Amino acid sequence: MRILKDRNFKNGKDKIIFLGTAGGRFSVFYQIRKSGGIWFHLGGKTFVIDPGPGALVTALKNKINMSKVDGIFLSHRHLDHCADINSIMESMVISGKRTRYLFAPSAALDEDPVVLHYNRDKFNILYLKEYTDYAIGDLKISTKLTHLHTTPTFGAVFKSDSYSFAYIADTLYTDQLAIDYRADVVIVNTVFKNQMPGYMHLSANDMYKFLEIFKPKILILTHFGMGFLNESPHLVAKEISQKTNTNVIAAWDNMIVELENI
Repeated sequence: MRILKDRNFKNGKDKIIFLGTAGGRFSVFYQIRKSGGIWFHLGGKTFVIDPGPGALVTALKNKINMSKVDGIFLSHRHLDHCADINSIMESMVISGKRTRYLFAPSAALDEDPVVLHYNRDKFNILYLKEYTDYAIGDLKISTKLTHLHTTPTFGAVFKSDSYSFAYIADTLYTDQLAIDYRADVVIVNTVFKNQMPGYMHLSANDMYKFLEIFKPKILILTHFGMGFLNESPHLVAKEISQKTNTNVIAAWDNMIVELENI
């Protein structure tokens, strides 16, 4: 596995690119860091996860060909995760007639919809349900237990014949996370450094409990709130790495992870 600084997303290699690492109101809506979500190419498919504010602009700056994107995985309906979903959807279908996919909870589609109805006709919409397996060609997507958050929220394990990575979206910590989200690479939304009472988000310090149960080949922290950014996430990740003997990285905007030689 290599961590890259270039922006070449066109060579067909299995990879993950972080087009935003901000989480929480202040770091997102003041754009202290970007909030474009996570993009990946795996199993011959290209997807975006949680396209927050600025996702389309950031994708284009990274030379991502929107007409080649196959689908969107939306974990939940909060704006820091979905503000650009309609722009992304429309940009995906400007040219070409391939089937596009949208994975989303019913709360984001029906109860308080964030996806415009006129945008839905050209998409195969799949409702996210807990402990459900989906397959798009050689890409397998497996949801786990519904997250403990203020609206129905889902993470997933994304898998091909060669590699796998897990995305743990906004939630409170439970040991079940370390049981469910077993993959080569685990990406975790850690808004805080330390757990904040009254907030249903993970903290970096929760990762010590996670890593006692399961150690992936690489654990990547992202979705940082202002308080965590002030604590220098890369130093926090380094400390966790040293204390747990695990490869722990704090993501940065435009970071690319090539999923090879894991």
